[in-house]
Amino acid sequence: MWCDLRPDCLSASIGRDVTSIRTIGHAGIDSVRSRLTAFVEQSPRSGPMVVAAVVGAFAGLGAVVFLELIELVEWLVIDQIFGNLLAGTPSWLIFLAPALGGLLVAPIVMRWVPEARGGGVPDVIIAVETRRSRIRPVVAVGKAVASALTIGSGGSGGTEGPIVQIGSTFGSTVGQALRLSEENTRLLLASGAAAGVAAIFNAPIAGVFFALEVILRQFTTRNFSVVVLASVVGTVTAVAFRGDAPALIIPAYHLEHPAEILLCVLLGAIAALVAVLFSRLLYAAEELGRRQRRIPLLLLPAAGGVLVGLLGLWNSGALGIGDEATDAALVGALSIRTMVLLLALKMATTVITLASGGSSGVFRPSLMMGAMLGGAFGLTAEAVLPGDLSPAGAYATVGMAAMFGGAARAPITSILIIFEMTRDYDLMLPLMIATVAATVTASMIDRLNIYTRRLHMLGIHLREESDAPNVMQALRVSDAMGPITLTFAPDAPLDDIARGFADDRLAVALVLDEDGRVMGVITNTDVNEALIDGRDGLTALDLASRTVRTIPADASLHEALAMLAGQSFTALPVVERDQPRIPRGILRRSDITNAYANAVERQETSHRRDLLRSTVREDVRYLDYRVRPGSPADGLTLKDLPLTEDAVIVAVRHEGQTVIPRGHTLLEEGDRVTVIATATAVESVRRLFDSP
Repeated sequence: MWCDLRPDCLSASIGRDVTSIRTIGHAGIDSVRSRLTAFVEQSPRSGPMVVAAVVGAFAGLGAVVFLELIELVEWLVIDQIFGNLLAGTPSWLIFLAPALGGLLVAPIVMRWVPEARGGGVPDVIIAVETRRSRIRPVVAVGKAVASALTIGSGGSGGTEGPIVQIGSTFGSTVGQALRLSEENTRLLLASGAAAGVAAIFNAPIAGVFFALEVILRQFTTRNFSVVVLASVVGTVTAVAFRGDAPALIIPAYHLEHPAEILLCVLLGAIAALVAVLFSRLLYAAEELGRRQRRIPLLLLPAAGGVLVGLLGLWNSGALGIGDEATDAALVGALSIRTMVLLLALKMATTVITLASGGSSGVFRPSLMMGAMLGGAFGLTAEAVLPGDLSPAGAYATVGMAAMFGGAARAPITSILIIFEMTRDYDLMLPLMIATVAATVTASMIDRLNIYTRRLHMLGIHLREESDAPNVMQALRVSDAMGPITLTFAPDAPLDDIARGFADDRLAVALVLDEDGRVMGVITNTDVNEALIDGRDGLTALDLASRTVRTIPADASLHEALAMLAGQSFTALPVVERDQPRIPRGILRRSDITNAYANAVERQETSHRRDLLRSTVREDVRYLDYRVRPGSPADGLTLKDLPLTEDAVIVAVRHEGQTVIPRGHTLLEEGDRVTVIATATAVESVRRLFDSP
């Protein structure tokens, strides 16, 4: 007993206690996380909404901190360094301010957080499409600091791209921490983006539609409800710190004559041409910057900053966000010559800033260019056309929405965000007309927008751009599910259960309580194991798997595959979303196979239809392989995988997450691949995934 008082024994005892406390603490955290995860996954509406509210609050705080960082950098670089420390030097040396910012940004975007380089929004879409909506948590910090350094030192850009990436990172990080499904992680990512946009521009409605139009590209009641809550929470959080003033203060404008609608259509068409030019120049310059070898990468943002600073000497309104110049155009305080000059300079400085490795967004530059274009258009119309026309400031306001609509092809977001930023309802009709004209015209000229162009350059094609529909996404669970053939009360004895399975060994039995809610699932394997072990006293509830995963009837078969891939269970109870524990059917693996086969047979132009016409449905196999080290598939993308014509990959599971298979999807050691193939193709498919 005295040994416990010796230093070595005491130290060992304390070590064991600390280890025990840590173990208990980790167990407690894991327990809370597991319960929260189960709540989110099993409550398809209320669960994600609760977590989205938290994400919205963090995104709102992130927007506040980000804006404060920009102001801090501007104070340090412009006021302190060039205003005080270099007060005795020529004033034109201020052109070096963006270069200083570039020097500080370079290590962040070139080495530490390469995702922070550029506009931000394309990187979020890339994460959704190719990385299972996973974004590294460090991206939020890296993007905030890099963008604040870029914009605060005079680099041209806006706050929309950065805050979208920052908010999306918050949402993705929460989804990863809770180990949520890819669908829910993607929804939280979009919620963070919506809350960020809403907070930075005080525009909650526009934030919602930005997330739905640009990030998710899916309008569903569930998506809308969750994103709305996050957007509102983000806005309220930001307003609590920064106030509720509109982002743009303009006079009350309205059209003087109905015929001016035609002028709005013309302005929209012109804005589309400028928007497409801006998009193409931006990515051509960005590609040139990535390929050039004369300037070291760590000096490239500074070199771009020098060019931006020199252009800023011509007119400083082209630097930074450009709010002062935009405000002047909106109140009609600029001449045609000045606005045309600022339009060209803003386009040039933004292209150079982003192409050289700076970190900022393209939304605010688009608004400024639209304001300059619209203001110049309005003054020209006033000089050329007889009669009273609306002030040039009205056309400048309309031009902002038209420019962003033509650049992003997000007309709803464009209209709503200008409305919320100005709070001028009288201009809603001309805003709508010009934005639709710009969107349609730009789409006719170029099918790629300012966000998807970068994805296209990387070989990533979005779902709506695909020529062939995704069958598994189109099919619903209700199209494939089978009836419930076996049910048992919780206290049903093993003998009764065995007799029930005697008539159908492939059946799946549900254990239901007195209210008809599913409590567990029993398979024929469970029954056979119990009989072999001689456990005659077991009841249905003892025998059943109590960890029941259900799937809504309106879910896609791809979601069902995501739940089944790599799991031991072979069937899912089918429920309604508003009654998540009341079963209405059973979905088996074979049901998915048969539904897929039938759907592919109906595709008139697909080679898969030819495959399934030549085989009976029973010859179609559901295969699940793991990519073995050194196998032919290891390290290949799906487009390079030498599959025969009679085999189709329908799901890939990587690190516990299932994604839609696309041509650019990379297969790696340990991935689980779900394949539907004919019986004759099984052996050739197996060889692709097995080690040599």
